[in-house]
Amino acid sequence: MSKGDRAQAERELKTAADLAPPTSRARVRLADFYVLNNRREEAKQILQETTKQAPGNLAAWRLLAEVSFSEGKMDEALKALAPVFKKNASDLEAHALQGRIHLAKHETTQAIAEFQRVLKAEPRLAPVRYQLALAQLQAGNLQQAKSELRETVNGAPNYTQAALVLAELNIRTGAAQTAIQDLERLVASQPSVPGAYALLSPAYLAQGDPGRAVAAAQKFVGLAPKDPRGPYLLGIALATQGKRAEALRQFEASLALAPEYIDPLTQMVGLMLAERQPKAAIDRIVSQIALVPKSGAHEALLGNVYASQGDAKSAEAAYLKAIDLSPALIEPYLRLGVLYNTSQRYDEALAKTAQALKVNPRNIGALMLEGVVYESKGDLKSAQEAYEKVLAINPRFAPAANNLAWIYSEHGGDQDKALALAQVAKEEAPDDPRISDTLGWIFYRRAIYQSALSMLEDSARKLPDNPQVQYHLGMTYAQLGNTDKARKALTAAVNSPAAFQGKDEAAKTLAGLK
Repeated sequence: MSKGDRAQAERELKTAADLAPPTSRARVRLADFYVLNNRREEAKQILQETTKQAPGNLAAWRLLAEVSFSEGKMDEALKALAPVFKKNASDLEAHALQGRIHLAKHETTQAIAEFQRVLKAEPRLAPVRYQLALAQLQAGNLQQAKSELRETVNGAPNYTQAALVLAELNIRTGAAQTAIQDLERLVASQPSVPGAYALLSPAYLAQGDPGRAVAAAQKFVGLAPKDPRGPYLLGIALATQGKRAEALRQFEASLALAPEYIDPLTQMVGLMLAERQPKAAIDRIVSQIALVPKSGAHEALLGNVYASQGDAKSAEAAYLKAIDLSPALIEPYLRLGVLYNTSQRYDEALAKTAQALKVNPRNIGALMLEGVVYESKGDLKSAQEAYEKVLAINPRFAPAANNLAWIYSEHGGDQDKALALAQVAKEEAPDDPRISDTLGWIFYRRAIYQSALSMLEDSARKLPDNPQVQYHLGMTYAQLGNTDKARKALTAAVNSPAAFQGKDEAAKTLAGLK
């Protein structure tokens, strides 16, 4: 709509609103026009006046709640819905919006209940079913989320976002071929959707087809030239083809678009280390840190390279800086735990945390590190206390929630609390494979094997060399009757030289499968 057309539409809507009584929808239509044109304050003013003059105008209340929700004012939105429910407790639009509010507030159980209530009355509401899928995803129920997304797409084939989320979940859970089929159907009908090609590229790679992965990434670059994921995905595909120099150029192009983007730098470093060029890798990270000096993730990557070269002192310094810059990162704590466990410098590490906590007793990074050191030392009671202090400060701090969930689950704690904490960690850091492992193993312990499998396959894909993850995955496959995959995962776990909790059970179960 042109500027002139918008002005004409506004004049007509204003005239209708001025002539209509407050109970009519004319004022709501004018407010809706303002919302669509990013003029929320004007919309709210009209809606507030309308609801004051006509408290029974439910459409005005619903739109007022929607506007408040879009502004992130959740309590205000709920307050606006109250008059709707008072007059009509079964109002489906209001229940759908209330579900979205609960979802935004991470009140997952309430969100699922609201969406299910709406769909029970009207099963064909694709947007509500999509929201239910997101709620199931937030709860860590990957299979239920996939089921709801599949039903959404079947009922509304042009629901692009639902199709993309479903494809992403299928790739994440190892069903790349299914994702490819869905995405190819999507681009056949909507060839200009960049996100479809962003998913097709890694899906083709997962199926061992780097040529088509390159083509999909190139299509993505053409459709979204300013998106740093395009050259990054192209670099991945080129590296898979052995075209190292071309891949490095694409990773550099990605970093030029987004200097803070850690993934292309990680890939570059991996290529340099594979070529036995650790100094070049370190120099490249340091030069990028100069551009993003407040990034904990970059310091953690630097620490990883130092650790791989046996430079424990430099690695420790980098990990500590990473924690100072980004205390919510999980990896630096775990890496430091390994360093301290290897060198048994527990007292020295605890002295550092004590010094930091003396300055600021609510220093989350120091409390987390204290917990990790105590856990590495085998003092689980003190570790638990440290993690609980973190959660008292920030109840949704993923690293503490994950570690405390593990302690509760594996060492005789409250199992229900362990599950709740692991789910919080998953909601806050959905892509972290260590959290997926924790939640998956808790599901396994509760005999919820299908949910466990989704989590553990995701974790194993990202941490293929972690023997404990392979042990957890193998045990789950065994319970589900997939002997071949159980044998493969358990063999990888048992053959690892690393010690891990459950290695004896892994060997015993593997022997029983042969």
